[in-house]
Amino acid sequence: MADTREADPERRAPAKKGLHGWKAAGAVFGCGTLAAFGVFGAIVGILSLFLNTLSSGVGSSASGGDVSVEQTGEPIVELEPGELNLCEQDVQYSHDQADPGYVSENFDDPALDGNEDDRVVSDQCDWEITPKGDNLFDPWYFLYSYEAVVSSSGGASQEEVASLRYDELVGELAGEVNDLRESGEVGLGDRSYFHYGMSGSEDYVYYLIGQTRSTVYVIHFEAPSENGEVDSTWFTNEARVVAAKVEPALQVLVPE
Repeated sequence: MADTREADPERRAPAKKGLHGWKAAGAVFGCGTLAAFGVFGAIVGILSLFLNTLSSGVGSSASGGDVSVEQTGEPIVELEPGELNLCEQDVQYSHDQADPGYVSENFDDPALDGNEDDRVVSDQCDWEITPKGDNLFDPWYFLYSYEAVVSSSGGASQEEVASLRYDELVGELAGEVNDLRESGEVGLGDRSYFHYGMSGSEDYVYYLIGQTRSTVYVIHFEAPSENGEVDSTWFTNEARVVAAKVEPALQVLVPE
């Protein structure tokens, strides 16, 4: 993996908005008689209750950015060369740091050079971000890196290769935290694990290693300590913001 230093808003279909017809009908119907109003109002009331019940059911499943929601898309059969460019396509939109002209300099896809047998698509990108939780804090350093095992010529499956890499990174990145204070599992992707503590320069650091199918990724944050403690929960919440952007692509674009 590259040195370890989450769905484009344009991809999302706009939510359909309804019930305008009922509101318009109510306005027009205001010109009728009182008796007609009573009959029509009863009908509208019953239908509105029914429609509101349906709306609330649909809204509860469609709203929010919970990456644990079941993905309905099926993985593609074949990944075109250069298509899984997560930094350009998804990650740069996670914390409003998007640059329309951004080009990732670390993107690598062996298929661009004709190698389809041992194909691991990888990239690494970093920015300064403003955490979603509070705009008063200084910017954080944010790095995202990933390895997507698209094909392997060895005896192991793509997911088995990715799982071995995940285990390696969990062990390696613990050593990157000078003062390790917390570690543990996180409910992102198929599995995930974090390390949290202090760096040698006394900044707060956080590494989250995740695996979704045959892709392994690292979300890394560093936050200055001048403004007080940044606990692990805050970091984890920001990691969920990133994952919400990237998980849909990992579920669909990486072939089984």
